[in-house]
Amino acid sequence: MAFTRQDLQTGFRIGECLIEPRQNRIVRGEVEVRLEPRVMDVLVCLAERAGEVVSRETLNEQVWGNVVVTDQAVTNCISELRQHLGDDRAANRVIETIPKRGYRLAAPVRLARVESDVRSPPAKVPAEGARRPIADGLMLLGISLLAIALLGGAWLRWRSTSAPTLTSVAVLRFENAAGDEALDYLELALSDETATLLTKSRDLAVRPFEYVGGKDPLAAARARGVDHIVSGRYYLEDNNQLSLAIEAQHVLQERVIWRTRITVPAGDLVAMHGRIEEGVRQGLLPALGARAAPASGSTPAHVEAYQLYLRSLALPQQPKLTERAIEMLERVVALEPGFAPAWHALGLRYYDYGTWYGTGAEPARQQSLAAHRKALELDPDMISAARSIVTHRVESGDHEGAYHEARRLLEHFGPGADTHFAIAYVYRYGGLLEESHRHCDLALDRDPQDPRLRSCAYAFLYAGKLSRVMDFLKLDEGSYFVNWATVLYQLRRNDREAALQVTRKAADDQTRRLMEPCLEGARGAALDPIVDEFVQHWQQSGDPEALYAVAPMLFVCGRSQDALRLVERSVDGGHCAYPALDLDPVWAGLRDDPEFQRIRTKAMACHDRFRRMVESSGDQSN
Repeated sequence: MAFTRQDLQTGFRIGECLIEPRQNRIVRGEVEVRLEPRVMDVLVCLAERAGEVVSRETLNEQVWGNVVVTDQAVTNCISELRQHLGDDRAANRVIETIPKRGYRLAAPVRLARVESDVRSPPAKVPAEGARRPIADGLMLLGISLLAIALLGGAWLRWRSTSAPTLTSVAVLRFENAAGDEALDYLELALSDETATLLTKSRDLAVRPFEYVGGKDPLAAARARGVDHIVSGRYYLEDNNQLSLAIEAQHVLQERVIWRTRITVPAGDLVAMHGRIEEGVRQGLLPALGARAAPASGSTPAHVEAYQLYLRSLALPQQPKLTERAIEMLERVVALEPGFAPAWHALGLRYYDYGTWYGTGAEPARQQSLAAHRKALELDPDMISAARSIVTHRVESGDHEGAYHEARRLLEHFGPGADTHFAIAYVYRYGGLLEESHRHCDLALDRDPQDPRLRSCAYAFLYAGKLSRVMDFLKLDEGSYFVNWATVLYQLRRNDREAALQVTRKAADDQTRRLMEPCLEGARGAALDPIVDEFVQHWQQSGDPEALYAVAPMLFVCGRSQDALRLVERSVDGGHCAYPALDLDPVWAGLRDDPEFQRIRTKAMACHDRFRRMVESSGDQSN
């Protein structure tokens, strides 16, 4: 039986699948998937002509209208439909390919509403005498159901405020399908744009790049508990059009849940941004079951500025290239001062330069803070900029300012892994370790796989709570940060052999060049030049906590005075190392040293000032 498009829009069935065109949804058993609208249009077009051969030309005309698309677009849609409809090559195909002619929907089509009407006969009207008992029973049932619904609603509201479930998604580096070197920079730039748009939704936990890298990203994502991965590939077409295909996959089910293809003139990357944003908001976010945040209004408009911005994103974090990125981004914000992401990117580059690469650390860090403030002014929902402001203020020793910034962050964005971690970070610097532990655990409850929470391990290290350290380090196994944090953890366990094994796997840098011979037994003059290099490297850091973190390495290598100098420099820089100096097991053999006691007094004063400030403010951050 032939059905009109209007008939089909109300819902139809193919085999065990319920198709709902108005919702762009296919329900198959307990599995529900959402389709990109054009994929659904292809299915409806085939269903209108079920049993007939439908040519590619007809599909192009009915689905894409006047937009010129390649044959691959139709092929991709058919492939996705077959997957969602349970098509099996070993049995009769649901959608048949008719060589050189087109496609045929071989399975019968049934209207869903017709089946519903057949299965639901009109209810009988009860006799007058029987009407009241039934009505009373229904009333009681209705009251019971209402009570259950109210209790259920209250439970759901409690769940949503206590531990909301976030959907995790990792965006892979996009593929330059044509291998055009001139377009290599878009591999990271376009994927970064996509990830940035996804972070606007508070229903998602967006993982950093390379989090699930490698030859088998699905397997890597499964191993790391990621729910979905997003990938893309782009190439130049013959007519100088830049074409980008993006798709999202459900990791456990190993299936595509959303796909789109974007084509714009090769020189119009601003148009590409607009199309990506449209695709994310209207297609990808719904497919991920996430709500879109309100548009920020900070969108690129200047073609040259936006292209420079994208090119800057692709530059690695290396000293000379960071300087080049800063030059590019300064040009971007001069050309387009209202583009918030460029200010944020500039702030990150200033921070890297001031913290690790440059000689003018403090001026660069102040420039970084100003850039992040400008980004947040332009886009008040840019949580990454708000987090960066907290980081800047606490690392510069402004504990009070950092604390109030972190509180505002929580008030504006609500409880989440980001906001609880920001407060935990401030508490850690101020020496309120128990409060830091509490907020780290709250952050972990909100997002049990967030790799950024690895830093919480230090709050437990400093307090001597070694049993909790690996709860956080395991979140980012294999990273540079976790590698050396694991070494520090093993040193506190007095397991130097385990620390040595981890050290030998690290990249060759100043830290490994000290720790490897040290853990192998070297002492005295043999370590002098290596210690000097190590100390000089870490003193360049603009982060005072880093000095306290690495000081135990010098102590276990027999350089107690060098270690204490780093600890004092850390305290003077604003990291209150009390009560860590009393609780941290690594200092057990040094606590009677007069120099240690002098530094402890400084650290205690720093801690007391912060504690009094917090008490006078009142902690409402739960």
